[in-house]
Amino acid sequence: MAAALRRYTSVNAVLDTLLHSRITLLSPNSWADQNDREMMSLYGDSVPGHNVFAFCMAEGNETAHHWQVFADGGYGACIKFDQDRLLSAIRNNQNVRHSHVSYVQWHDLSSGHNPSGFPFIKRSVFRFEKEYRLVATVPASDSSPEAYNVPIPISCITSIYLSGAIPAPHFQTLYTIIRSFPGCGKLTLRQSGLLQNKKWSASVLAKSSSERMQLKVHHTQPQGEGD
Repeated sequence: MAAALRRYTSVNAVLDTLLHSRITLLSPNSWADQNDREMMSLYGDSVPGHNVFAFCMAEGNETAHHWQVFADGGYGACIKFDQDRLLSAIRNNQNVRHSHVSYVQWHDLSSGHNPSGFPFIKRSVFRFEKEYRLVATVPASDSSPEAYNVPIPISCITSIYLSGAIPAPHFQTLYTIIRSFPGCGKLTLRQSGLLQNKKWSASVLAKSSSERMQLKVHHTQPQGEGD
């Protein structure tokens, strides 16, 4: 099975990617992790006259953490990429580098680290995120400071998961919209069951119903003398 990379993001970002066949690398200036922002800022200082952008993905399976932190507070979406196809699609873009993120303890940092590696270093407390990152270093004259678009074919995407918290009517609307986009007619599209797995719920309800039935039978059995 081909390796996968998952991008947790907003529904708006997913629609933009599918409609325009592109991914958008964003400025790290608004990231919640202050230490991560510091590393990106230090790298930016080492390449004056350039804007720095990033596109963060996860190599592991779905987790509640990823949905809540990166996918619009749990109401967003997840784009699942075929890793080989995605990296092949961006291979000729000289502005973009990519790598696994290395997770280190603060006392393992040293002045000997090369700034070029700063975008791919993160505190070890986040190691469970299993992050894979694209980083673009673009001359300021060729880009806005907020975002950098990179064209990709839709074939890089294997599936789209919309949040299970999205109400059914809204999901159906999004389903119809996405299906109308070029190249998306057969794209796998579903709601995530991570936070509401229907098979789990059905099993629990069946077990509960069975236990209630057994309890009812027990209480309605005729009682003999001396019972």
